[in-house]
Amino acid sequence: MQGIFTISLDFELHWGVFDKRDRKQREANYKNTLRIVPQMLQLFAEYDVHVTWATVGSLFAANQQEWELFKPAIEPDYAEERYSPYKWIRQNGMPSEYNWAHFCPEEVAMIEKYAGQELGTHTFSHYYCLEQQSEAKAFDADLKAVQKVALAKFNGQLRSLVFPRNQVNVKYLKVCYDNGIKAVRSNPSGWFWKPVDEGGASKLRRLFRTADAYIQVGTIRTTYPLNRIQVVPGEPLQLPASRFLRPWQPKYEFANKMQIRRTCEEMRSAARRGEVYHLWWHPENFGDYPEQNLNNLRILLEQYKKCKEKYGMTSWNMGEYVDHFMGKRAETSNTKKAGKILQ
Repeated sequence: MQGIFTISLDFELHWGVFDKRDRKQREANYKNTLRIVPQMLQLFAEYDVHVTWATVGSLFAANQQEWELFKPAIEPDYAEERYSPYKWIRQNGMPSEYNWAHFCPEEVAMIEKYAGQELGTHTFSHYYCLEQQSEAKAFDADLKAVQKVALAKFNGQLRSLVFPRNQVNVKYLKVCYDNGIKAVRSNPSGWFWKPVDEGGASKLRRLFRTADAYIQVGTIRTTYPLNRIQVVPGEPLQLPASRFLRPWQPKYEFANKMQIRRTCEEMRSAARRGEVYHLWWHPENFGDYPEQNLNNLRILLEQYKKCKEKYGMTSWNMGEYVDHFMGKRAETSNTKKAGKILQ
């Protein structure tokens, strides 16, 4: 079996941090992120790397007025009110001068034009699946809203999902499947990657996660054979992530190089073993230092090119695992070949 290189991106803008960060202070980051989306797409096309863009469904709207038409019929009623974007919006609004923080239908449309790029979902509202909330049908309503806006705006159904903040909740897998989701990203192995709510994200867990980006932590392997992925009737495939690509930081030049070196070594290992290597990050992670992060991305894509030439490694987006395990009958996604830009 040839090795498989997969990238999934959690595309969210302010929806991902509205409860933590100030919108205005993130302006440069978000505008840079939107500026480099086409550059990233061109890089992926140049190296024939297939990517799932797990995009918050609210980004599909053009403005708040259109967003109001597509938002779910049922809102989550979180015990911690600060986790609700709907309550945040009622307090802060989304005036047009802040569209760059909340909406980007033009950039989403660009994704649709490139072969191998799959438009997936990060839920409609950046829904927290492990936080306590009392509306039993809220998650179902969220997924129905995201499929509705995908059909209305891009004439397709989304079949791959990434749980916001990696709050993978197995109780929600059937709800995902019933709403057309055939693949979800699950977390890497290791106790410090086990899904928890925000309150469970201890300093020790964060320390181990950070260290794992640069050095071997315990006996955890980040690559895995394809047959580790199990088909469970009535549930989406669970595709384990391998590595989070941490953004370039000017204060940590040596650590930056260590991470890229470690990621390249892991990719080579997957190629030699004929295993899967699944890299992920947020496009916004590139927003503070876009040129340096794009340079790091090119280094990784060059490594993939070498693995492809030497070991026959290939690249799949998340939807292509669905094709492999469930057959072409599962082809309902927005990864349409016809009309897309060819590499």
